[in-house]
Amino acid sequence: MKKILCLVSALVWAMSAFSQTGQEIVNRMNRMISDRKSQGICVSVDVKIPVVGTITTKTYSLGKKSRLEIESSKINTITFIDDTLQWTYIPGNTDVVLTNIQIGNANASDNPGMDVGMFDDIPEGYDISVKSQNAVKWELLCKRKKSNKDDDSPKTITLEVRKGTFEPISMSTKMMGINCTMHHFIFGVTENKVTFNPDDFPGVNIVDQRQK
Repeated sequence: MKKILCLVSALVWAMSAFSQTGQEIVNRMNRMISDRKSQGICVSVDVKIPVVGTITTKTYSLGKKSRLEIESSKINTITFIDDTLQWTYIPGNTDVVLTNIQIGNANASDNPGMDVGMFDDIPEGYDISVKSQNAVKWELLCKRKKSNKDDDSPKTITLEVRKGTFEPISMSTKMMGINCTMHHFIFGVTENKVTFNPDDFPGVNIVDQRQK
């Protein structure tokens, strides 16, 4: 009897997984992200720009703190942001520059790092369809609705969402010839990862450029 119940449960789960609409999948993904935002999130982004090349970023966000790593053919930087302060380090340099940070008109407590609500506008502004799927993931095609008058919104977005957990796997889009892909979403960031510690950069000199 126990084996039969397990089989029935597995079949019910499989049927529900394959019957999800694109809208439902994105809504559940957004709820999952919101529920886990307190754990912190890490995500990598590849931006391919014609002539310039590829710029890769990796962002760790936890509460009011974030760490941003930028890598390109011309320059690499590591930036720590803690409320209103910013530490910027260029690998191979001897200086870490400490400055104030002003995030537009936002409150100083707003985290300038990864926005956990990055996908919130998709269900309302896009028609979402399941392009393909397998036992591991859904591939969703999001087309901007005619009612979506935001010119900054890409015309199409491709989302990959993991089955079972509804975690985002990747998001890719293209605008003005620039290809952008977000990938390697990781939930769970330690305090040490987003906190500047001089001991992690032996031999560097902290240059204080804060405005008094």
